[in-house]
Amino acid sequence: MIKVEKDIALFVHRKFKNVWVASKDPNILNIVCKGGRGSGKSSDIAHIVTQMLMRYPVNAVGIRKIDNTIELSIFEQIKWAINEQGVSHLFKVNKSPMRITYVPRGNYIVFRGAQEPERIKSLKSANFPFAIVWIEELSEFKTEDEVTTITNSLLRGELEDGLFYKFFYSYNPPKRKQSWANKKYETQFQSNNTLVHHSTYLDNPFISKQFIEEAEAAKERNEYRYRWEYLGHAIGSGVVPFDNLTFRKITDEEMSTFDNIRQGVDWGYATDPVSFGRWHYDKTRRKLYAIDELYGVKISNRETFEWIKNKQYHDVMTVGDSAEPKSVAEGKSYGIHIKGAKKGPGSVEYGEKWLDDLDEIIIDSKRTPHTAKEFENIDYQTDKDGNPKAKLDDKDNHSIDQCRYSLENDMKQDKWGF
Repeated sequence: MIKVEKDIALFVHRKFKNVWVASKDPNILNIVCKGGRGSGKSSDIAHIVTQMLMRYPVNAVGIRKIDNTIELSIFEQIKWAINEQGVSHLFKVNKSPMRITYVPRGNYIVFRGAQEPERIKSLKSANFPFAIVWIEELSEFKTEDEVTTITNSLLRGELEDGLFYKFFYSYNPPKRKQSWANKKYETQFQSNNTLVHHSTYLDNPFISKQFIEEAEAAKERNEYRYRWEYLGHAIGSGVVPFDNLTFRKITDEEMSTFDNIRQGVDWGYATDPVSFGRWHYDKTRRKLYAIDELYGVKISNRETFEWIKNKQYHDVMTVGDSAEPKSVAEGKSYGIHIKGAKKGPGSVEYGEKWLDDLDEIIIDSKRTPHTAKEFENIDYQTDKDGNPKAKLDDKDNHSIDQCRYSLENDMKQDKWGF
């Protein structure tokens, strides 16, 4: 071992200390570093990967979506880290093909573009396994499947004792909340084997004075763009739907006091999920609490109604999507207190605005995980020029729809059909 552990503090700044700790933890497979411009995430990953090449007898691969972007980004970043750590004499740099070898042991990092995934799948070495992966600019990939195809091909088997796989991902979050990367990593739901780290230029002690001045000027011109570009927030259309959300534990003691119950159901089966929601509406404080849910595809009406009855929810009025009157009628035959939602021109937009105008919507992600995800990820529709419309995206919004139905009697606007 050429470098001792304490030396890493000279190169990885304090904000990334937990990333360095996670990089040595065999139980952490995925390390996701996201954030705004100038946050130092790529520099710190490069320092960490360089250290890991010196510490462990494994190979690494640096990947970007487009081949011709690699040399001036991830390849140069590793070269820079090696020079910064003062260990250039321990590495051999080959430019064509791009490979950087740790000379004392012979293990190395290669660089590949994902336009030809077969070149990544065929990575093999007789002496050292490919156990470290760095995917730079993760959001350049159009789908999550493109990424998992790569990572799954590299998880070829058990490694020797003391060795482990490590996948690093770095990117600036896309503006659109519906981006797959945002839906996966801009959320409170994460696997135990994944660390998600967020950083901004404000965390970078090495950032230049000129950069800070540029960022402050951008903030003055357009704060929403500043939040996206410099703070790394997925701002969506620039207007945040439901900025009244609070994600926290709802205690059993609180639940015992809930007596103003609302229930709604949005029908589904094959591809669209059925979504049933049970809510408590605190009219005095204008607070809405998500209490319980049933959510999933291929759940029949019979299963839905039996679930409602087993939960003893059948005596409370449930408001269902009136587009399926047969489902409403079927619910009544099961003894469910149910009716179809009233609809009218503009009712969807009004219902969404009414929910957004509440003082607080409290969601416990353990009690109602699907409700939490949909409210957290939803964004406004945009026109062809990217300007937000006064209507939410009509996808992944089943919990929001049933929530609107459940509260129709509380929305006192007759002209909207409620």
